[in-house]
Amino acid sequence: MATISKEEAFADLVRDYENMWVAIIEEDGVEYVVGHGPTAVEAANEATDKGHPLAMLVRVPPFNARFI
Repeated sequence: MATISKEEAFADLVRDYENMWVAIIEEDGVEYVVGHGPTAVEAANEATDKGHPLAMLVRVPPFNARFI
């Protein structure tokens, strides 16, 4: 069975959220998206509405962006 790295798992997790903010929680070593939106406030509000007020907020960059 092939194993994937934590980075690959995170990339798979946020693949559908390009250029958006996501709210992420970790439970039992597994990360879940519990909110998303075009602004951090919208992602945080969705996470709070789902019972996760302390979710971590992350901005998913455009996939064609380069980092230096």
